[in-house]
Amino acid sequence: MPTKIMVVEDDVLLNKSISKILKSRQYEVSSALNIHEAKLLFEKENPNIVLLDIMLPDGKGYNLLAKFCLNSKVIIMSALSDSESKYICYENGAEDYLIKNFDMKELLYKIEVIKRNIDQDELQFGDIILDTKKNKLICNDKSIFIPHSQIELLKSLYKKYNENTYLSKEELLLFDVSDIDESARIQNLIARLRKNLTFINSEKIYVETVYGLGYRLVVLS
Repeated sequence: MPTKIMVVEDDVLLNKSISKILKSRQYEVSSALNIHEAKLLFEKENPNIVLLDIMLPDGKGYNLLAKFCLNSKVIIMSALSDSESKYICYENGAEDYLIKNFDMKELLYKIEVIKRNIDQDELQFGDIILDTKKNKLICNDKSIFIPHSQIELLKSLYKKYNENTYLSKEELLLFDVSDIDESARIQNLIARLRKNLTFINSEKIYVETVYGLGYRLVVLS
């Protein structure tokens, strides 16, 4: 799955230049020129990484950090070099802070570092993010903590989805240690996962029963 990056920069030439370079490196790129566009685009694209300018024509990029940092990694790109600006950004969840005119190679390096960490700690599919480091299931701005057994279950369901097959009942038994009969264990485990997906209002992910055999993850486009 390609890493999705949103560029929020009001300098049109700089925005286009960054977007072009990122696309040439196989990133999936979207761009916005102001806060209003950025809010709408963020909801639509759910990017993994946001490159965010502070001084935007309709407000300060600071005001977007609280929302964006819930689901995305944010790198600040700003002409402001004072310590107070940096402090505000880091305190509100920014991963890094680059001062214009930064070296494009440095930006690409920092993106690659974040990408590697995302690949290790997060899975994103449909409209959800599975944060394996924080044991969180996230959809847009709603999240829930889930136990390790459900983390592993969802990872395995997703692996089977990519293989175009299902997770068997025998495999499902490995994800629960409840001291109840086999049938109830499986039903309870799947029911808890379905309940959590409903809780975060996922509209593109659900677990389908393959009668008599197991369960399959369905990912809607």
